[in-house]
Amino acid sequence: MLFSVILLAIAFLRLAESSMIFSSSKLDKRQLMVEEIFNGSPGFMCYADNYNILGNNWNHTYTMSEPQQLHISLTDDATHARVQFATLGKIQDSVLAYWPKKEYRNYHHRSNRASKNKIFLNGENWVFTDGGLAKRELYLHKFKTYALIPATIYAYQVGSVINNKIRWSKTYEFHTAPETNGFSFLATGDVGACNAVAVSHLIELGKTHKYDFVTLAGDQAYNMEDFNGTKGDEYMNFMQDLYAQVPYLGAVGNHEGAYNFTHYKNRFNIVPYTESKFDNSMFYSINYKSLHLVSFSTEVYFTGSTAEIRTALNWLEADLTKANKNREERPWVIFLTHHPIYCSVVSADCTTKASIIRDGVIGANNRTWGGLEDILLKHKVDIYMSGHVHNYERTYPVSKNKRIATSYHNSPSFFQIVIGNAGQPEGATPFGPGPYNDWSAKRYGSYGFSTFDVSRTAIHITHYQAHTDGRLGDVVDKFSVTKDPYRIKSKRNCKA
Repeated sequence: MLFSVILLAIAFLRLAESSMIFSSSKLDKRQLMVEEIFNGSPGFMCYADNYNILGNNWNHTYTMSEPQQLHISLTDDATHARVQFATLGKIQDSVLAYWPKKEYRNYHHRSNRASKNKIFLNGENWVFTDGGLAKRELYLHKFKTYALIPATIYAYQVGSVINNKIRWSKTYEFHTAPETNGFSFLATGDVGACNAVAVSHLIELGKTHKYDFVTLAGDQAYNMEDFNGTKGDEYMNFMQDLYAQVPYLGAVGNHEGAYNFTHYKNRFNIVPYTESKFDNSMFYSINYKSLHLVSFSTEVYFTGSTAEIRTALNWLEADLTKANKNREERPWVIFLTHHPIYCSVVSADCTTKASIIRDGVIGANNRTWGGLEDILLKHKVDIYMSGHVHNYERTYPVSKNKRIATSYHNSPSFFQIVIGNAGQPEGATPFGPGPYNDWSAKRYGSYGFSTFDVSRTAIHITHYQAHTDGRLGDVVDKFSVTKDPYRIKSKRNCKA
């Protein structure tokens, strides 16, 4: 009874913060019982739990002009960074200040408004209107830095200009690409502000400056549009200490689908889609050292028209064709998306839906067209990375639903890795007793995240367990993918 009373009190506090009025009669005992089980599920408030009480005051009441929801992304090889933040009200202007933490005698820039090495930029500002009944407005602001110094730690702040005075955010740091070929990144997927078991570990790792960016394989907040978008605000503030420090390079998921994905398109407007010749953030790619990373929305197979599917596939073909011309410089290609095309849970996600994405949709002539697998095989993609299923699974190199190798050296095909277990309201998805397809190499049905260590000839991948008591657990999976230099010159034989 005491726990229910506490949850009810928290609920009313959150509703007051969001300036929303609910009848107390609607918060009956049955609804509270559902919320206790599915805290933060789509359509429900997200209450405090063991994983979102981070001690950083992320969920304080923000003033109308106070900067919030900071996050950062990159252009190719981190030559430039983009920064975005939000305010609840209209401001006079937005400002970014950034500077290298170390002084450089030969450091030059094109800004005439610098104090020592501190650079100031004004932002691009726009209003995002949520599609709900309230048509709530959120004011968004973004910046693109000048060319950055390699292998450098930068500090930065964003500011809101009101009455010619600047309200500054706290200071965050990020680092640029190393001068060597080797680098590391974090990989996760399917994250809510509630039951986010792995997030505290990701935040702590982000502070080390060992990881150049974080990939997220779709599904965030559960859902951003809830309560006229205030749930999206809470989630972005919850993730701020990760996203403001480790550049975001993620993919869109089905839980971002409301109002034609407008929350995702606006809130993550800083990924390099313009450089990738697409008109929104649902499709983009980036070159980073020896890696070409492609972010592709598999949601197009379920929500898009025939024309939209063709547009997406034409973009992918063009992107991978260009990437293959540079495989000596960038031998690795990772395909990042939300839905898997191979997985071992007893669910339509691993059968019907996976087949549609892998093999294609059925056209007017009763023939399938537009499947991803043939494109990935044609362009010699190395890794298919996804989420959606809330666990971890690694396949062997696979083609046409068959295992074609057990070695990851000079692999004849791509392999798939599902990393959908960061933690979200529904919890982790356990695996059944089997039997499993012979292409399934490793399965883990609880919470965790992955790290990737990349060089020109190897990618070392480690998946860590995240305990529900907050402790970082053991290594669940650790393996290496290797190739001889310029292996791309030889053709793969991927026979069914």
